[in-house]
Amino acid sequence: MIIFIYYINNGGIKMTKKVIVPKEFEKYLRSSLEAKGFEVISLVSENKSAILEHKDASGIVINTSPLSKEILDQMPNLKIISRFGVGYNNVDLDYTNKRGIYVTNTPAGNEVSVAENAVTDMLLISKDLYNVSKHMRNGDNAYAFDNPSRDLRGKTVGIIGYGNIGKYVAKLLSSFGVNILIWNRTKKESQYGTFVEWDDLLKQSDFVSLHLPAVKGTIGSINKESFKMMKNSAYIINFARGAVINQADLVNALKNGEISGAGLDVYETEPLPMDSELRKLDNVFLTPHSASNSIESFTKIANMDVSEINKVLNGEKPDHCVNGL
Repeated sequence: MIIFIYYINNGGIKMTKKVIVPKEFEKYLRSSLEAKGFEVISLVSENKSAILEHKDASGIVINTSPLSKEILDQMPNLKIISRFGVGYNNVDLDYTNKRGIYVTNTPAGNEVSVAENAVTDMLLISKDLYNVSKHMRNGDNAYAFDNPSRDLRGKTVGIIGYGNIGKYVAKLLSSFGVNILIWNRTKKESQYGTFVEWDDLLKQSDFVSLHLPAVKGTIGSINKESFKMMKNSAYIINFARGAVINQADLVNALKNGEISGAGLDVYETEPLPMDSELRKLDNVFLTPHSASNSIESFTKIANMDVSEINKVLNGEKPDHCVNGL
């Protein structure tokens, strides 16, 4: 049974519009959405059955779980899908466009947190801090002396993808005395680095930091050919999307010494399966797609989501539509 909630507004009666939000982000979204007059539905799971219990919803905030055409077909009132973050490869943009459903994201909402994490991985790897700490906890203080670290200063860092996050990575790195190379799908200006060709970046870089969206032309673009071009001493850092790397090729490159190691926050399948080969490799530093998980980032993203939902559900156009409406 569906229960409709009504409120009085200037003498008229209107149905309160429902907005679905992920449980993990509820505390950042609920009060602001309710202040705008929306009914907030918090879901622990973003699976089909959970969402379709509220098929009359007008808006939905999504994280990284796929939102299929099959689900959308059963949501006649849906006007906006607002991404809690930047990537939107989990939504069929062509279909939402045909349905007239706005898809929005929150550009620059998480740029600081993700960029800081990418640089942190470079430092952790160059200083071998994870292993130093692990050995010390086990009583082995000699490990740090027997395995000296390397300085980041003087190294070459290649940044692939120069959007908001890539730019901020370059800005942060500019104070470390590194040589910054940049590749982007379209040429841009940068005060922090030099734009080069794809092959040149891979061949020259000591660290390759990925900040690309997972779209046609970038999916699987880092593969066995890429790893063969890289230095054997080089590391790859991925805070973009797991799909931009061919993961099987990455595992082979790590096992065969074609590259020295990796710092990964995203994967082809998430959560990363417990039997994944990546979990077994000592030369990989893993985090669970958590680079944007800062209080500051979540607050900024939530405010942007609320603004977009409020605009669309009040008949206005959103600021950050990604599906061409």
